[in-house]
Order: sequence, then C-alpha cells, then structure tokens
Amino acid sequence: MNILGIDVSNKTLDCCLLIQNEPYYHTFTNNDEGFYNLLSLYNNFKVNSLGFESTGNYHKKLESYFVNNGVLPYILKPISVSSFRKALAIHGKTDKTDSYAIAQFLLKGDLTEYLHYPTRDFFKPLLSSIVLLDKQIRQTKNSLHAIDLYPETTFITEELKDTYKYLQITKGRIEKKSIDLLFENCPEAKLIKNEIGGVGDKLLLCLIPAIYDNFDKFTLKQINAFFGLNPLSFQSGTSVYKKEHISKKGNPLVLKMLYMASVSAVRNNEILREKYLRLKEKGKPSKVALVSVMSHLLRAIVIKLSHYKNKPIKK
Repeated sequence: MNILGIDVSNKTLDCCLLIQNEPYYHTFTNNDEGFYNLLSLYNNFKVNSLGFESTGNYHKKLESYFVNNGVLPYILKPISVSSFRKALAIHGKTDKTDSYAIAQFLLKGDLTEYLHYPTRDFFKPLLSSIVLLDKQIRQTKNSLHAIDLYPETTFITEELKDTYKYLQITKGRIEKKSIDLLFENCPEAKLIKNEIGGVGDKLLLCLIPAIYDNFDKFTLKQINAFFGLNPLSFQSGTSVYKKEHISKKGNPLVLKMLYMASVSAVRNNEILREKYLRLKEKGKPSKVALVSVMSHLLRAIVIKLSHYKNKPIKK
C-alpha cells in the first residue's frame, strides 16, 4: 500500500511517500508546476491514499487541483495530526518530519471520506469581512467612549465618528449583497425564511452556506454537535462531577445568530413559544429553555432544507 503525506506551506510542498512503510521524500513548489509534478508522482507510484492538513488558504489551490483531476484527498485536522505526531515520538519539527507524520496518520489513522464545500468556501470571505468590520465598529465605538474621559484628545472625535459611520455603512452594504447572493445561489433559503417564524436573513447567511453541500452526510445529532449545541458531561469516579452544559465548540457567529433568532422565535413562533413556556413550567432556567429552542430551530432549518433539496438526512 503506497501512501503520500504532504506538508503544505506558503512556497513548498514537502512530501513523504511511504512504499511498504519505507519513507521517500520529495519537495515541490506550491504552484501549478509543483502541482503537476506532484500529480505525476501520485500516478507513477499508484498511490492508494493521499492527504494533507487543513492550513487556511495554503491548501485550497492544491485541493482544487487534485479534485479537478479526479483525485479525492483526505483533508486532515491539524490538531488530530499533532496529537498523533506526539505518539510517534518524533524528535524535532521540520516540514520533512511533518510530512512523515501525515503519511503515518493516513496509514493508521481514522479517516473520513472527502467532502467538498463549494458553497461554504464561496461565502467564507464575505462572512469573514462582516465579522472583521463588526469588530472594528466595536473598537471604534470604545475609542469614542474613551476619548470622552480625556478632553485634551477630543480633536480626533470627528475623525473617529466619520470612521464609525463609514464602517457601519460598509458592513450594511456587504451584508445586503451577501444576502442577495445567498438567495440567488441557495434559493431554498428564502423558502425557509418564509416558513419558519423567527428565522431571519442574518441567521440564514451564517448557517445555510455551512450545511448546504453535505448536510445529508450527517445525522441531526452530528449537525447539532458541529455548531456546539451538544451536551457535555464532566465526571470521574465519585469525587468529580459537574453539571452538563453545551460544548459551544461550533462557529461562534452561528451560535450568536441562533441565540438571537431563538429570542425572536419565542415571541413570533407559536410552536417554539409553547415549547419555551412548557420548559419553563417544568422548572428549567431561561437559558436552558432558549438553548432547547436554538436546537429546535437548527433541526427545523436542516429538515426544511432536506425537503426542498429532496436529499434525505442520514439516520
């Protein structure tokens, strides 16, 4: 079994080819010429499995090149490879040893099938821009409050007010155009908005691109966990026990939008308002009841998307 592990960096592709568990190393440039040579290596040695870590933007072009040429790579989580690498007891850390660790992980690790997320990748820079603008708006607003404490620095107040106003206008324009693109590329989103009370444009903009391409590959419980709504237990023996809480390991922007939508749904959605009040009557705290509404909203959106796309959810 021949395995090809690739360590992707800004300028180079360091590769470890395992043939009968014997490593052979190669280095290519991270450009079209390097991609061609790497694909030739893959074909010449009849590689059975190929993979690399998810490294922000560095691996995207390589991933697209392989997919367009009929090769489905494994995209590995850096934290999983890092933990596996420690178990190998490799001394030092270089691109060469990293490629060896990736190859060994492909040989022995628990791998999942390759899934392509074109819709998520298309909307990612738009959502990142909105998040960064929102952060700048908060920072500018805090600066304006700080200046009020020191009259000697008020000469920059007007400049900051103009910046604050411009940032808000820019964010609003990007959000509006992004929502228009969402309804154009994912027409099911508008149908979902009209059917589920409490679901708005901003929630759909954050959520739909993340699940649109491959929601049918996962169960509803798994999708809940992806967005940090799964309960976590913390217990050891009889001395250590903590209350269950949600993991919050998902996309924080989606969690925020789901929370805001759940507050709106409790007021405007009859079914969810009844659920919220029923949980409150049973003695559940308000936040626990709202988390339940958040989970209900998420499941309802996924089920509606499944219906409109005619793709059943995994059981």
